[in-house]
Amino acid sequence: MNEYEFLESRIEKDLLNKLSNIKFYYKGFHNYTFKVDYEGKTCQLRVPITNLVDHQVESLFMDKLPGVYYYKKGVLVRKWFEGKTLEKVNLTLKVQKAVIDKIKEFHKIEIDLPAIDLFYYGKGSKKYQTYVEKYNNDAPLVTCHCDLNLKNILINEKNEVELIDFEWVRKANPLFDVMSLIHMNFDSNLVKKEFKISQNKYKEALYVCNEFSRMSYEHIYKDLLLDENKTQLHEGYTNLSYVKNDLFIQKKQKNGFNHLNKLEKFSNLGITENVIYEDDEVIVRHFINKIPIDFQNSHIRLKIAQKLATLHSSKIKLIKNQIAKRINFYYKANKDHELFNKTFSTEVKSKILEAAKLLKNEIPSHNDLNRENILLANNNEIMFIDFEYSSQNSKYFDIAYHCSDLDYSVDDEKMFINEYLKHTKFDFDYDDYYATKAIVCLYGISWSLTYNPDFDFAWLVKHVLNNINYIDKFLQKHCKTGK
Repeated sequence: MNEYEFLESRIEKDLLNKLSNIKFYYKGFHNYTFKVDYEGKTCQLRVPITNLVDHQVESLFMDKLPGVYYYKKGVLVRKWFEGKTLEKVNLTLKVQKAVIDKIKEFHKIEIDLPAIDLFYYGKGSKKYQTYVEKYNNDAPLVTCHCDLNLKNILINEKNEVELIDFEWVRKANPLFDVMSLIHMNFDSNLVKKEFKISQNKYKEALYVCNEFSRMSYEHIYKDLLLDENKTQLHEGYTNLSYVKNDLFIQKKQKNGFNHLNKLEKFSNLGITENVIYEDDEVIVRHFINKIPIDFQNSHIRLKIAQKLATLHSSKIKLIKNQIAKRINFYYKANKDHELFNKTFSTEVKSKILEAAKLLKNEIPSHNDLNRENILLANNNEIMFIDFEYSSQNSKYFDIAYHCSDLDYSVDDEKMFINEYLKHTKFDFDYDDYYATKAIVCLYGISWSLTYNPDFDFAWLVKHVLNNINYIDKFLQKHCKTGK
């Protein structure tokens, strides 16, 4: 079915006759959007595709909105705004400030609308109910968009901002829209300052908005995620991953070693995109709009060290590490791999397996911090992804993984470690670190070969063999102390 045939089945003939130059633009959960010419003017045409929205409320708001040429039962024709959605621009402070100013202006619109029903998707927990009551009485209700996301905010080269898609517009605590900015990775300090939010109010409002969003997926949107309007990603060895609109959707493929921690544990640490919804089958979060990352840039490296320090210093508790168990599993999987077994003798493999059994469970660890799992988001913040193999582990493990993967020089490695230590105040034993580096690299090599027998591991070999003497020291030291 082409665009014209689709519209012919969805909108009135009188309206269709006034349209020309019809181009499909975007499909969301509730609508199709087209760019069209309407009576000689370039316009947005939005056509509903579900019955999940009460368009009567939106119709009240449309009477207040300039540039609306037609509105009936959710079908909208509005003056086209030539700009980019926020997902396609770098979220500089200047851009963030322009969006914030637009939202403040939006909140001042005087119109009689119903209040948002924060129990629309369910009553939630006792904590949620308590916070909602407090939240509803905490500030005067204002006109809120209630569905702000990267695709619903446009900005042009002049830094002019326009909001679109007002199906969920309601009276609400202004913090409902404000927390959406946090979900879009706006600078939290800027947001708190501009909207005069205390840290306590910030945490409570974020909890309310996160729970409201989670329940919406649990009860409605989970079943709409994996339709034909999705794009599969083909990176990584295990999960099935998709992008749909501004969402990243991961179907869990469990193998006994992964998905043993709820990924929501890492939410609100500022090191990864927060989880919107997670169950035994799927994880949903906002897609991270990344920009090219230069790992040779010392400033980038220091930012990675700082994010890693944040993770390791956090109070979250994960399962104990299974590194030794995994290494043993991968050894067996590669028992007939000629190059692997020629490169690493039985003695080397045995020593490293024994040393892996002695890794301390002292901090929350990513355990798969290769370069593909480190992104530079469009707000210039470092983000880690793919925490499915995370566990408690040695503080040296992630550092060794990262520094080996990027093959840092001795000086660059020490600079990275010093920056990490500046933000953790941890003790650091270089003998234990180099031993862990040997463990990490043989673990990484054997894991990669299990899924890709042709994996080129030549650059990692030296990090195993050159540090094997530290494995001897590590075994002697920790076996003696019983650690």
